[in-house]
Amino acid sequence: MADDINLKVVGQALRGWKSVSVTRGIDALAGPFSLGLSHRWPGAPADWGIQGDDACEVLIGDEKVMTGWIDTPVHSIDPRRHPFTVSGAAKTVDLIDCSAIHTPGSWKNRKLEQIAADLTAPFGIKVKAVASTGAAFPTFALQQGEKVFDAINRMARQRGVTAVTTIDGDLEFIQPGKTAAGYSLIEGENFEVATFTDNRTQRFSEYLLKGYSADGKTRPKATAKDEGVRRHRPLLIVHDDDSTPGNLSDRAKYEATRRAGEGKELVVTVSSWRARNGQLYAPDRLVPVKAPSIGVEGELLIKSVTYLRDAVSGTRAELMLSPKEAFSLMPIPAPAKRSKKRRST
Repeated sequence: MADDINLKVVGQALRGWKSVSVTRGIDALAGPFSLGLSHRWPGAPADWGIQGDDACEVLIGDEKVMTGWIDTPVHSIDPRRHPFTVSGAAKTVDLIDCSAIHTPGSWKNRKLEQIAADLTAPFGIKVKAVASTGAAFPTFALQQGEKVFDAINRMARQRGVTAVTTIDGDLEFIQPGKTAAGYSLIEGENFEVATFTDNRTQRFSEYLLKGYSADGKTRPKATAKDEGVRRHRPLLIVHDDDSTPGNLSDRAKYEATRRAGEGKELVVTVSSWRARNGQLYAPDRLVPVKAPSIGVEGELLIKSVTYLRDAVSGTRAELMLSPKEAFSLMPIPAPAKRSKKRRST
């Protein structure tokens, strides 16, 4: 029997949803969900009692997949049916939408997860670091009008980690691509529908990095090549922070690797929400893929999963995959303070 979707809200466990779309991913902080009914059935409540801003949990079978907020309940009537839809998103959606307001608006000698916890506390969101977040920030200040997630993401990039949402709606810092799925995706065995996109628009044959040394006396530079690009497509990047040949070389290699990974995306549609081993399909899983008809074979990273159900296509899951290099994360160093030269008198 296919899994059912269970929406827990206002003390009720609501089942029987006929249209379903629930997305979890590591490429976007707060996944959306939308559940709908085309008509009521005998015994169904006349009033679901659901309102905007209600807290909720979304479960597949007995497994929680999302903790969030109801954004938009829509009630309709016509002579033949009484449809009802409800949509929302993970709790962390408020971090994306809302401004970062904290007094004071700056921190000294605090680690990433400590500053993030201060910013998310008013929203009832906890913070956990699964990956190392490195040294404390000597100073960090909010920018005027900055959204909460933008501030957190600005820090996360400097520490080479990714912020994701847990199933409980909290914030977690990870380095993606560390967990094996425990199953494979094989054309003709567990999927027949797939689309592979090889987007070259942001890939270049050679990356040339130029920067400035801390003392301003030299201009170090470095290059890296993407051998997969056959045309002459050079890209010059000026590194704004204090530069050395070493960190410029790292940045050049990072640009080549990450852009090559981001350009390749595989979308696979499977006819279940669970793999053959009984596990729900989930993001941040490395999975062997064999799709010879479209020239794809190798280990890819699931970056998002959308659980779908409707009257036309039935139950299915849409998996978006990419090379794990698409989530290569090179720490971006904070600019060093330049010493002021005194004028001789």
